[in-house]
Amino acid sequence: MRTSGQFLWRFTGALALLSFLVLAAGFAFALNPQMAAPGGVTPAVPGANGTTAPAPPPVMPQGKLNIVTLGDSLTRGVGDANGQGYVGLVRDALAKKTGQAPMLTNFAISGQQSGALLEQLELTQVRALLPQANLILFTIGGNDLFQQSGELDELDEKKLAQARESLAANFKSIVTKIRMLNPNAPVVYLSLYNPFGNTQAAKETIRPVLDWNAEAERIAASFPNVLVVPTYDLFVKKEANYLYTDHFHPNAKGYARMAERVVRALE
Repeated sequence: MRTSGQFLWRFTGALALLSFLVLAAGFAFALNPQMAAPGGVTPAVPGANGTTAPAPPPVMPQGKLNIVTLGDSLTRGVGDANGQGYVGLVRDALAKKTGQAPMLTNFAISGQQSGALLEQLELTQVRALLPQANLILFTIGGNDLFQQSGELDELDEKKLAQARESLAANFKSIVTKIRMLNPNAPVVYLSLYNPFGNTQAAKETIRPVLDWNAEAERIAASFPNVLVVPTYDLFVKKEANYLYTDHFHPNAKGYARMAERVVRALE
């Protein structure tokens, strides 16, 4: 009986440990979707001081919110039949939390690439309103990577590398200009998901997307109060459920997942 009891105790302990490891692995994937890429885990993203500790998240602004958003069709909300997009959903969620309706100015332009966004930051209206914001949201990069590198069925690796190099330089300049115009507001960048993950182009597109996301995190870590919110894991292996019929933009459910991630990051 004693031997049987010891066996049962050991079996229960092993089962508990296995459950913990499974939960831990799931949590780690949510924080680092690079684990899903071919070739395994990539190195940890260093912080601004050279360590691997993540930068502290932006603090939810106090008082009435004034949100300014920038970027491409994702921030415009293309694909959401309800017309909200993640921006509208974030606005509504924050209104519910604060009890006040936020002001919202959306400067995003469908199809915009990083070079055009950099130029947009020089416009008089943008330079007038951006300093008044106490929360800034933006997306950029998908159009750079996939419009500059050829057709999906025959991506040009050299052009893709050049597109990523140009995107990285522009991204750093974009965040620099935002910080010059507004030194204090939390800045949230939503990194890329791969809309082609369940297509024949999956193999060619997974690594460029994940590599860019890691690069964006490295750049953002060198600026104060700039947060990169991952979206890759929200769509991977779930493309049919969360992408619009164009198989590129999120649908209403996909945008809802993005908005929830942003709101949680600001808490």
